[in-house]
Amino acid sequence: MLHKLNLWRNRSFRRKLFIYSILICIVPVILLGTASSIIASRMVQEEVNHNQQIILQQMQFQMDSMLQSLDRASILLANNAAVEKSVELGPTNKNIDYTLEMIDSIKKQRSFSNIDYDVAIAFTLYNKVYSSRDGFLDLTDYPYYGLIKNTETHYGSAVAIPPHTYPGQDELLFMRPVPIFYSEQKKGLLILQVPNEKLTSFIQSVNLGERRKLYIVNEEGTIVLSKDSDTIGTKLSPSVFQAASSGTQSYSGPVAVDGTDYNISAIKSSFNNWSYIAMTETALLTDKADRIQTITWIVAAVLTLAAALLSFVGAKRLSYPIQRLLNMLSGDARKSAHTDDIQELDSFIQSMVKTNDRLKSEISEQLPYLKETVFQQLLRGEMSAKEIIRASERYDFPLRGAWFHVCLVDVDEYVRFQQNYRERDRSLMMYAIRKIVEEICEEKENLSCLTVTPLPGQVAVILGIEESNSESIEAMDRIAAEFRTNIRQYFQFSVTVALSRPYKGYTQISTAYQEALELLSYRLLMGHDRIISSRTIEPDIEQSRTTVVRWQKEIVSSISQGNIEQAKAKLEEIAELVPRYVHNSETVLGLFAYLIGELDYFLQEAGLNAEEIFPGDPYKQLYSMTRLSEVTVWFTETIFPAIHAQVSGLHANKQKKTARQVMDYIHEHFEENISLQYVADELKLSPYHISRAFKEETDTNFGDYLIQYRMDKAKEWLIYSDMPIKEISERLCYTSVQNFTRIFKQVADMPPGQYRKKYRDPAKENPDGESSKLLS
Repeated sequence: MLHKLNLWRNRSFRRKLFIYSILICIVPVILLGTASSIIASRMVQEEVNHNQQIILQQMQFQMDSMLQSLDRASILLANNAAVEKSVELGPTNKNIDYTLEMIDSIKKQRSFSNIDYDVAIAFTLYNKVYSSRDGFLDLTDYPYYGLIKNTETHYGSAVAIPPHTYPGQDELLFMRPVPIFYSEQKKGLLILQVPNEKLTSFIQSVNLGERRKLYIVNEEGTIVLSKDSDTIGTKLSPSVFQAASSGTQSYSGPVAVDGTDYNISAIKSSFNNWSYIAMTETALLTDKADRIQTITWIVAAVLTLAAALLSFVGAKRLSYPIQRLLNMLSGDARKSAHTDDIQELDSFIQSMVKTNDRLKSEISEQLPYLKETVFQQLLRGEMSAKEIIRASERYDFPLRGAWFHVCLVDVDEYVRFQQNYRERDRSLMMYAIRKIVEEICEEKENLSCLTVTPLPGQVAVILGIEESNSESIEAMDRIAAEFRTNIRQYFQFSVTVALSRPYKGYTQISTAYQEALELLSYRLLMGHDRIISSRTIEPDIEQSRTTVVRWQKEIVSSISQGNIEQAKAKLEEIAELVPRYVHNSETVLGLFAYLIGELDYFLQEAGLNAEEIFPGDPYKQLYSMTRLSEVTVWFTETIFPAIHAQVSGLHANKQKKTARQVMDYIHEHFEENISLQYVADELKLSPYHISRAFKEETDTNFGDYLIQYRMDKAKEWLIYSDMPIKEISERLCYTSVQNFTRIFKQVADMPPGQYRKKYRDPAKENPDGESSKLLS
C-alpha cells in the first residue's frame, strides 16, 4: 500500500492532472446519466399527464364557456317579453306585431353572441314552430318534432342534448321552456341549435400526438365530442368511464381497453358534470422512456470520450507553461517526466513572496522621498486642487484648514555653514530643524503644519488655519519668532524666518511660497537673524530692496538675451546703490551671493554646465574678496563673459531648432486654421520667441511664410489637378473664394483661373520653359 502511495506521489504534475481531470469529468457524467435515465421516464409520464391536464382544462374552459353563453342566451330569449307574449297568443296575423318583435329580438340576440347558433321556438299550444333557419313550420314538419314530444324540460331549467343522441340529430340542442317559470304548463319551447362542425372545430385543432384520444362525455357516459366524429353519440368504454368518474374533479392513472393499456387523464366540469378524458397508450410512453434512456447513455459515453480527450490535451497544455517556466528558471530543458513541477513552482513562488516583501520594505523606505516630491510640487503650484486632495488622501497629509501661511526658515551665511559642517551633518541638522518646527506646531491648537526642504539650508513650513483675522496673524508672528528662538538655542548658527500673508485654498500655497521667497530676499539689506514679514519691512528698505532685486533680475535677463554690456551697466548701478543702505560687508557680499544663485539657477534652467563657468567654489571666491571694486571686476570680466559665450552657442542652436520645428509644423498642418499663437501653444513656446527665432533664421516672418507656402500649394494643385478653385480655397482655410483670389493675385500677379489656363499645358502655353520654375 505504501509502495503504491509513493508511486502516486512521485508521478509528474501532468499525469496527476490528467487522472484527476478524467475522474472529475467521467464520474459526474456517469452519475448524471444514471439519474437522468431514471428521472426521464418519470418526467415523461408527468409531462404527459401535465400536458393532458392542460389540454383538458382548456377544453373544459372552452366548452363550459360555450354552454354558459348558450345558457345566458336562452335565458334572455325565454324571458323576453315579446317572445313570451308571442308564444302565449300564437303566430297569427292578429298578433303579427308581437311576432315581428319576437323575430327582431331573436336576430339581435344572435348578433350579440360570439357563438354561431340557430333559434327555434315551438308554439306547443298552436302546433307551430318558428325557426331562424327555415321560418314558420307546422310542428309536425319540424325535424326534431319527435324529440320535442319525448324530451321533458323542467321548471326553470334547461336541457342540453348532445349530437347523435337521436337518429338524424347532428346538432347540439339546448332547450328551455317558455316562459321559464310557468305556473300551470309551459306554453312554448325555446331550442338553440349548434351545428356539430362548430362544436368539433376547436377539438380538431388540438394536436394530441400519435395514438392519443380525447373525449368529452356526459354524465350518462355518452360521447358528446371526439376527434373521431364516428364515435360521437356512442357510449364510452365502461372501464374508462368508471375510472374517469372515480375522482371528484380530476384523475390520472392506467386503464385497459380491449387488451390495450392506456394512461388516462380526466377532469370533471362543475358546470354540467361532463367529463373531459385524454388517453395515451402506455406502450408509447414506455418507448419514449426507453429512447430517452438510450440517448442518455449514448450522450454519456460520448461525453466520457470527449472528457478523456480534453483531459489529455488540457493536462498537456496546462502543464506546458509550468514546465516551460521551470525550465527557464532552472536552465534545464531536459527535465524528467516524473518530476513534480508543482513543488518546484511552489519553491519559486515562495522566493517571489520574499522578494515582494523586500520590495515593499524598500518602497516604505522610499515613501518619505515620494512625499517630499509631492510637497515640492505643492509649493511650486504644479498640482490642481483635485490632485492635492487626492495626494493628501494617499499620503495622509497632516495639512488641514481653509487659509495657509508659508514660513521659510533659512540658514544665514550658508557658505560658512557648508564650510563648517560635512554634508551628512548638514542633512541631520536640517532634519532636526524640521522636527523642532513640527513639535512647536503640534503644541498649538487649531493649527496644521507640513514641512519640506525646497532648497539646501532652507525649510518651508506650510501652516493651515481655519479662519484668518488680526488675531491669527499675530499668532503666526509669535510662532515664527518661536521657530527662530528655539533653533538659535540648539544650534551655533542663526536663521532668518520669512512669513507670508494668509492665502485661501490649497492652490494659493504656491503664491504664499513665492511671497515668502520675496520677503527672504530683504535679508540682503536688513541683515541676519531676523523675522521678515510684510509688516516688518521699513519703506526705505523695501524700496531699496525692490530696486536691487529688480536690477538683479534685469542682469540675468540681459545675459540671457546676449546683451552683456547692459548687464555690466546694471551691475555698476548696484555697486553704487548698495553702500547707501548697507553698512556691513557681510550683507553686501550676501547681496552678490544672491546674484550668483540667480545666475546658477538660470544656467540650470537653460541646460548649461555651471561647473564650466564656475570651475571652483564661486561663493568661496566671493567671500575671499575685500573690496567692492574687486567684486565688480570679477563679475564683469570673468563671470559675465563666460556665461555669454555659453548662452550665445545655446541660443543659436535653439533658434535653428525652433525655426525648423515651426517650418515642419506649417508643412504638415497648412490645411488647418493655424496661427502664430496656435503653433506656440502646440510647441509650448512663447509667440515672441517663435516670431523672433523664425525671422532671424528664415529672413521672413511667420505669416508671410505661411501665405507663401499655401500659395505654392495652390499653384501645384491648379497645374497638376482638376480640383475646383472653391475647394482649393477651402482646403487652404480661406473664408471665401474672393479672399483667396485676392491673396493669390498679389503673389502670382494673376487670378487662379488665368494661372491654371496659362500653365496647364507648359509645352504649349509656355514655350520659354517658365513652368519648370513655378514650383522652385
